Order: sequence, then C-alpha cells, then structure tokens
Amino acid sequence: MNAVFSKLWLWLWHLLPANPILVRVVYGASRRSRHLYLRTGYLVILVVVVLFSLFYSMTGQSPSLADLAKSASQTFRFASMAQLALMCFLAPVFTAGAITQERDAQTFNILLSTPLSNAQIVFGSLISRLFFVIVLLIAGLPIFLMTMVYGGVTTTQVAQSFMLSGSTAILTGAIAIFIAMIGVGTRRTIFSFYVVIALYLLSIYLMGKWSFTWVESSPANIDGQKMSWLAALHPFMSLEVALNQVYAPPLGRLADRSGLIRYALAYPSAVYVTWTILLAFVLTVASIFFVRRGAKTGETTFWTALIDRFRRQPRGERTRTPRNVWNNPVAWREAKTRASGGRVVRLFIIAGGFAGPLVVFLYYWRGSLGQFQVPEWLAGLIIIQFVLALVIATNTAATSMTKEKESKTIDLLLTTTLTSKYILWGKLRGLVSFAMPLIAGPVIVLIIFGVYGLTQDQSPPIVWVEVAVELSLLMLIYSAAACVLGLYVSLNSRKNVTAVMYSVGMVILAGGISSLLVWAFVTNAGGQIGAFLAPFAPFTSIKYLVHPAALFAARSEFVNAAVTTRLCLMFGTVLAVCLYVFIVWRLYTSLVRNFDMTLRKQSE
Repeated sequence: MNAVFSKLWLWLWHLLPANPILVRVVYGASRRSRHLYLRTGYLVILVVVVLFSLFYSMTGQSPSLADLAKSASQTFRFASMAQLALMCFLAPVFTAGAITQERDAQTFNILLSTPLSNAQIVFGSLISRLFFVIVLLIAGLPIFLMTMVYGGVTTTQVAQSFMLSGSTAILTGAIAIFIAMIGVGTRRTIFSFYVVIALYLLSIYLMGKWSFTWVESSPANIDGQKMSWLAALHPFMSLEVALNQVYAPPLGRLADRSGLIRYALAYPSAVYVTWTILLAFVLTVASIFFVRRGAKTGETTFWTALIDRFRRQPRGERTRTPRNVWNNPVAWREAKTRASGGRVVRLFIIAGGFAGPLVVFLYYWRGSLGQFQVPEWLAGLIIIQFVLALVIATNTAATSMTKEKESKTIDLLLTTTLTSKYILWGKLRGLVSFAMPLIAGPVIVLIIFGVYGLTQDQSPPIVWVEVAVELSLLMLIYSAAACVLGLYVSLNSRKNVTAVMYSVGMVILAGGISSLLVWAFVTNAGGQIGAFLAPFAPFTSIKYLVHPAALFAARSEFVNAAVTTRLCLMFGTVLAVCLYVFIVWRLYTSLVRNFDMTLRKQSE
C-alpha cells in the first residue's frame, strides 16, 4: 500500500509542482521585463478606473459618511467589472500562447519527443500560464481592499468578485488550451477564441436584459429590472447579483422549481463558479487525448476521407476559379486572402450586424418598440457590432507583417521592385477593405431608418438621414486607425501572439480611454456643445449620433434645439474625420520611413 501511495505521490508531484514546463515557464518568464510591464499596465488600468469612478461619483456630493460609502460601493463595482473584463482578455492570451509559441518556435514536435506525458504537457502549459493570471489578481487585491475603508463594500462581495474573475480565467484558459491542442499549427487560435467569447458574452448579456428571460419571483431593482434565469451562465450578470445591482429571488419563493434550478436561481454566483471549474477540469482532461493526435494535422483521417467523397473536386486538385486581381496586388492579397480565413465566423458577424438593427426597425415599424426605445437599442447594437469589427480588423492587421516574417515570404516581397510605400499602402488599403463589410450592415439599416423618417410626420425623426453617412465615415476612419496601429505593432514584432496581444490591447485601451474622457466632457457640457464633442471618440460618436436626445435633460429641450444640434453633429463629425485622417497619415508616413531600418534590425 505504501508503494502505491508513493507512486501516486510522485506522479502528482511531477504532474504539477515539479512539472518541467511549469518550472521553465514560471522561472524564465517571471524574469522578463515584458511581464513586469504587463503587471504594471494591469494595475494602472485598475487605478485609473478607481480614480475616474471616485471623481465621477463624488462630484457635487457632500463629504458625509453615507456619501463616501455610496461612492466606495460604486467604485468597487466599476473596478470589479474592469477586473473581470481584463481576465476575459488576458487569460486566453497567456494560455493559448503557450501552444502557439511552441509552434512558432518549431519546438512543439521536439516537446512531443521528450519523455513528458500528455498530462504533463497539458497541465504544465495551462497552470504555468494561469500562474501569471492569478498573480495579476493577487496584485490588484490591495486596490479592492481600499474601497472597504468607508463601508459600502463587504468582504463577501470582494471574495465573490475575485472568485468570479478567477473561475472565468480558469475556464477561458482551459478552453483555449483545448482549442489549441485540437488545432495545433493554426494561426487563428487566439483570434477565433476571442470572437467566440465576445459573441457569447454579448448575446447572453443582451438576452438577460430582455424582460422575457426575467425570473418572476425575483425582486425588481430601482430601475425595475429583475434577475434573468441566465445569470448563472454569465460572469457579468453573476457579478451584478453579487454586487446587489440585481436581486436574486429568495430560496423560499422557488419551491415549484427542481433542486438544481432552485440553487442556480437563488445563488447564481456560486453556481457559476462551480460549473466553470468543473467544465475547465473536463476540458483539460479531454485535451490530454489530443496532444499527440494534434501533431498529425494534415494527414488523412476517417472524417477527412469521408468529406472528400462528397466534395465536388478531391482535396489537392490544382484547378480553381480565376481571380481578378486589383491594380495593387498587395491590397488585393490582404483583402481577399485574409477574408478567406475564418469565413464562417466573419459571415456570421456581418449577417448579425445587419440582422440586429433590422429587427429593431421591424419592431418599430410594427409598433412594438416606442420612439424613445429605438435609439437606445439601435446605438447599443451598433456599438457591439463596431467593437467586433475593430477586434477583427486589429487582429488581421497585427498578423499582416508577422505572418510574412514567419513564412519567410517577406524576403520574396523585398526582392521585387515594390517600394516600402507601395507595400504598406497596399496592406493598409487591403485591411480597410477587409473591415468595410463588417460595418456595412448598421449603415444600411440607418439609411432605411433615415428614409423611413422622411416619409413620416415626425419632428425630429428617429434617425436623421445624414447620420448614416456621418457614422460610416467615422467608423471607417476609426477602423483605419486601428489597422495602421496594428500594422505598426506587426512591423515591430516577430511573433503573431505578441503582435495580437499588444495591438488588441492598445486599441481597446486607446478606444476605452478616449471614449471615457470624451464621454465625461460630453455629459458635463450636454446640449449643442456635447453634440459637437461626441464624434471625437468611437463609442460616444455612435451613442449620440444615433441618440442625440440623450444630450438633453428633457425631450422638449431637444425638440427646440434639434436644428442646431444637427449642425453641431455635422461640424463635429467633419473635424473628427479630419483629425483622425491626419493621425492615420502620420502613422503611415512613420511606417514608410522606418520600414527598411526595422526589417534590417530584425534580420540581425
């Protein structure tokens, strides 16, 4: 018996604490300056959110103990939301990067030739990357404890917030490892995972705001909203319940429900943590069976052979439909060939961007939505679509140059007569063309709203007819700014994972900070001045171009100032477009000027 326990102990010891992958990654990566900058950036974001929340909540309030407690509660809520969002972003970057970096360095097959077992490879890769995520959570703990000084925040709420963030990080990490093990060698591992995570979070959250999904026995909050029965499936909705923003129904009111559903509705936070950890463990164990099988990617299997029988032409056929190449072949290659990757997800997002606002129009046309509800729903859906478009465009731009370096095609490109200006302009033009279909759906529906408003006797209409043109120009130039920023990071990076992580993070950080600053100025100014300032940030431009009435305290004020507000929005849009065109042009000229020098330094 002692021999059995001894062998079991040695197996567990080498599986986790003494795992060679875990020891190598934690010991080596912890000493890198890049991880120090990442931890510093994470804490800076939390501090900025806390300071901004304190400044916003304490404006115009007296320094009484009750007001301080209320301010601390609101600050803790914003910080918890920011921490959870960062976990959803950082966890898949670290974990999926554990596999893709091995592939990029051509060391994954060497790893498979070692005596390490499949379990050691999977658990070592997962735990070593989650180690850095958990360290980030622990590093932010003092910031959250500071919000408890004035009351309004309990220890239970802090614990629930960290458990929700930690379980979300573990689940996203396990899913990322599972996808990476199944699709070893793919370049779209992190990108596809981000898109799926974003779609899941957004779709479930929107469904949770729908009154048909509310639990009748749940008490309504101050805004009249009740808890959705989907709360236990969504981290942010569970966090709202933990922070008492939405109230869960008492267990005694759920006597007509089965046992598991009763606990899921009464304690959504605990149930969410439980099922995420269990699912993460199941996915991690399932990943063990794909470690060696993933190395055979490209070989004929039973399923690929079966699919080939139903294809119109066998795999490997050299005939294809002729293509019409643009005048700039670099732009054509960037727009067309990049669009072929992940086509199903891209088409789904394009269709969703058209279908969502169109459903709002149909509900308004049938009278199911009121005149005041339509702009809020329309603005929210367009913001979601634009966020997805920005993430996709930034990811594509971030791998635009790194994929050339990794596949060694940059050397072939440089041997041609194409200049650096021609290459970079072609890539930027192709990337913008790639992103245009992603924002076309909301623009088309806005045109439908504008034309329909002209046929109705409304003053002002739901959407002004020129808003579609203004918003299309703004979203296009914002996409171009994201693409040129992704190109800049891609040119100065050597690996896809690094380029994607930095570029997506920079775009999210820049877009979020600019929108928060402009939003603060717009809400304080209001009226015509707010309408003029709104187009200078991505999300405020969508919000107030579609819903300008939100700039005024009363509907009657907006009706009286509709003409001047309309002109201020137009002038602000023109100046914002000119400003961002200048920024894109300056970044582009800087890329052209440093193109040859950067590539020469990287070739050394």
